[in-house]
Amino acid sequence: MTSARLWQDVTKLKDLTEDNRTSWMQSGLKLIAEGKVAVLLLAGGQGTRLGSSAPKGCYDIGLPSHKSLFQLQAERLIRVQQLAADAIYGKDSAIRHPIRWYIMTSPSTDAPTQDHFTKHQHFGLDPSQLFFFQQGQLPCLTPEGKVIMASSHRLASAPDGNGGVYLALAKSGALADMQTHGVEAVDCFAVDNALIKSADPLFIGHCHSQQTECGARVVAKAYPEEKVGVFARRGAHVEVVEYSEMDPQEAASVDPGTGELRYAWSNVCMHFFTTHFLVSMADRLQQQGRYHIAHKKIPSKDGPVQGVKLELFIFDTFPMAQRVSLMEVARGSEFAPVKNAPGSASDSPDTARQAILSLHQRWVEEAGGSVAAPEGVEVSPLVSYAGEGLFELCSGKTFQKSFDLSLQGNSREDQAIPRS
Repeated sequence: MTSARLWQDVTKLKDLTEDNRTSWMQSGLKLIAEGKVAVLLLAGGQGTRLGSSAPKGCYDIGLPSHKSLFQLQAERLIRVQQLAADAIYGKDSAIRHPIRWYIMTSPSTDAPTQDHFTKHQHFGLDPSQLFFFQQGQLPCLTPEGKVIMASSHRLASAPDGNGGVYLALAKSGALADMQTHGVEAVDCFAVDNALIKSADPLFIGHCHSQQTECGARVVAKAYPEEKVGVFARRGAHVEVVEYSEMDPQEAASVDPGTGELRYAWSNVCMHFFTTHFLVSMADRLQQQGRYHIAHKKIPSKDGPVQGVKLELFIFDTFPMAQRVSLMEVARGSEFAPVKNAPGSASDSPDTARQAILSLHQRWVEEAGGSVAAPEGVEVSPLVSYAGEGLFELCSGKTFQKSFDLSLQGNSREDQAIPRS
């Protein structure tokens, strides 16, 4: 990786001045209130590694409320669009432009995902603000480049990777829908981040102020050997370098000026795009027709065979952007992936659940309350998006249990959550 260089232009959330924080937050809230922000969710995966055959977004990580990942994200959207309306039009104002939510599924997860939303009354969202679409499929090939047959009349195929989102947005009509509704900025993330701040107004406002085409919220690597891609410069552009491409010594190298890892900024799939950039990338990728290859066992009519899957990565387009912004956020506040089986030491439902309960305990304590429950406490996203609005509910109070109705808002879903 000798041609890659340290990426230094990172805005650190912890170092923001109050003026910048206020200005960017107000800008982001204004864009949301005016209907210029959409959310794009990458939700094509199943919960197989979690022991579930359902779409991963349906998974219950074991919170006291038993909310699924989909519900947590939906309720954060409900809260932030109300915060935006209050900030721009006055307290308790009607929401003039609900945030449009584009949800990319796969052929195997599309129907159960939509069924899950319907069963739960779309978690309080207006169904008209949701747009479901499927990622593309590509044929699987033998190492010699011949197509593999799944049956005598059907080609073997596989999803085209999260980078297929650009083409899928165009083919499904989602990009046209964004343009019709005046969407200018898109917050994009993966379904398995239990702490994601959907449509984060601060990040959106920052990117908008920098005239960013594409950007990313990043977290500092937990340790040098962490298996994550990192942002780096190659020539004049930014790109993601996968951990497998880095020499271990280089990955562990430290910047003598700061004492921090030189390649510290992890790609955790929390991205910003302008609608214009998404349109241009869909056109460009369609023309290029270039793919990464992954050598896998492929199911075929003759049983599993060694073959090749073709895929795109969502960060393939970053080197094509003229203006890229990175913002470092706190891992404990914004990133809790659910990738590994229950009981795993990291990135599991257990670690994600604890991250949420610990974060919410800090919110309660900052609002003047205390928590006696050893595991922490759960605050509904309908009550607080990022710790705001809790003083009257929490000041001087002690919460004995991790689930307290006073912190759950008014949604029927908060009172008894089915475990489907």
